[in-house]
Amino acid sequence: MKPALLFPICIIFECLASICAEDCHDCGVEFHRSYIVDGQPGFVSCPLCYWLDFNGEVNYNFTWSKNGSTAHVTTERHARVYQDGRMLKFIPARLEDSGYYQCVVWNSTNCFKKLAEVIVFQNDNGLCYNKSIMYLQSDPVGTSGKMVCADLSDYVDKNSVQVRWYKECKPLDTSRSKFTAIGFDLTIENMTKDDEGNYTCEVTYAYDEKLYNISRAIGWTVNVYRKRKPAVIIFPKNNSIEVELGCQVSLVCSALYSAADFTLSWNVNDMFAKDYYNSSRIVTGMPIHRTLEDGTSLMTVHLNISEVKKEDYENKFACVLQTSNGLATEFLFIKHPAPNFQGGLIAIFVALALVIVIAVLTYKVFRVDIILWHRQSCFYHHSIKEDGKTYDAYVMFPKSGNTNSIYPVDTFVLKVLPEVLERQCGYRLFILGRDELPGEAIADVVDKTMNECRRLIIILAGINSRDNFFENVFEQQIALYDALVSNKVKAILIELEKTMDYKNMPESIKYIKQKQGVIRWKGNFTDSSLLPYTRFWKNVRYRMPPAKGLSTQTLLSNSIPPSESHTIKDA
Repeated sequence: MKPALLFPICIIFECLASICAEDCHDCGVEFHRSYIVDGQPGFVSCPLCYWLDFNGEVNYNFTWSKNGSTAHVTTERHARVYQDGRMLKFIPARLEDSGYYQCVVWNSTNCFKKLAEVIVFQNDNGLCYNKSIMYLQSDPVGTSGKMVCADLSDYVDKNSVQVRWYKECKPLDTSRSKFTAIGFDLTIENMTKDDEGNYTCEVTYAYDEKLYNISRAIGWTVNVYRKRKPAVIIFPKNNSIEVELGCQVSLVCSALYSAADFTLSWNVNDMFAKDYYNSSRIVTGMPIHRTLEDGTSLMTVHLNISEVKKEDYENKFACVLQTSNGLATEFLFIKHPAPNFQGGLIAIFVALALVIVIAVLTYKVFRVDIILWHRQSCFYHHSIKEDGKTYDAYVMFPKSGNTNSIYPVDTFVLKVLPEVLERQCGYRLFILGRDELPGEAIADVVDKTMNECRRLIIILAGINSRDNFFENVFEQQIALYDALVSNKVKAILIELEKTMDYKNMPESIKYIKQKQGVIRWKGNFTDSSLLPYTRFWKNVRYRMPPAKGLSTQTLLSNSIPPSESHTIKDA
């Protein structure tokens, strides 16, 4: 045929195919997609070939076109994308080739068309496969698994091809006895979890004196199946529970299982519970199924007793598990509860706690009275040890000329203190100006006497200035040194004023007040204020050392009777 005639004939056939495509029976979109790796050859078979008879005498024509385009795919073999009969070939495929392609099958009497989707994809970065587009296969652990390099029969001959196998993109040594590679198949003997992973098979395809690689990725899973364990009762275990008479109780029968081919029930004295009681007082609940975290199943059956009676304590309750292997029975007994001592113990501990709290509060409030009473007891006097001291207290006080107190200091020191502490309480005081020998040096007297005293009583009154608070500076220094620095004696501060101004007081006096506190005189110089049982004198006696040989009877006999009340005149 002359070349001049070929062009018009081709135009005629193109027109016929277009007209046929418009009048064809539309078969929709093929369910299965065709996946091709970017840069590799890929063949797509017309999806109508699966249900049309191409082996008969009827001849069909094939026409391919990209969906949305009126141009047909060329049949020129040297083109990268061309039509080869029923096949649409990409040698090689590119990402821009992805899309829907329409296959039209027609002859003089029939015409059909159907869309096929082609997806060209790239492998994951740095890998020889794409994790989202793989053939998935699996086999149980311990078996022989066969892996198939699929859909390659249109490219290479199965009998002569050499398939290269990779695991995680590393070459697989198929010469080992564990592997057997024949054709498109790879067999793995005695599979373990280590054989699980991503495999890639690869073949070489030659076309127009060019070599291309075609690969398939297979995600291989090795399944580990747990062996079915026989059902077993986990509760009860031939034990007992304590229930009070007349109370409600629910007995629990539980069993673990992996296959539900068993029954679980309650028996009473070798009979079904519902047959033994035949009353609404005892009801068997429906089986409750639950799956535990480890995948094991749990079945529970409750036996609900609305009111426990005396006969129930004598019955034998049995949880019965029946399987194909036989019966398993575990017993449960109802017992009377043991005596409860918890309430009594709680009451004892609460009472003990209250006693302790009351004792602590009582001691805190009446501490002074308790200590003084203890000192006057006969047991305390036996425990007093000799310390070699001559005096119970050294009395240091400002002279009356240095004070502006409403109470004369000399009267308090020379009359009130001796009256109460010496005569009534049995203490021995050293008062400078009263007890030293004539002609003795004051410095020697103070130094010697401070070492012989157990306490230092400091009388505080309103003063005119800081510098002349005590008339004898040496006395003040020695006394305060022993009280603060050497810690030989304990100091007792007594205030004679209701409101004291400490601005002009020595710093040592302020420190003792802050550390030990003070005792404030609130009375007058009448007999009612001179009784040792008043609050003021109790506080003084509490801070003083125990008086030797002083008992309650002696203290009462030395006190001034109220009938002989008189007033101590100012000195």
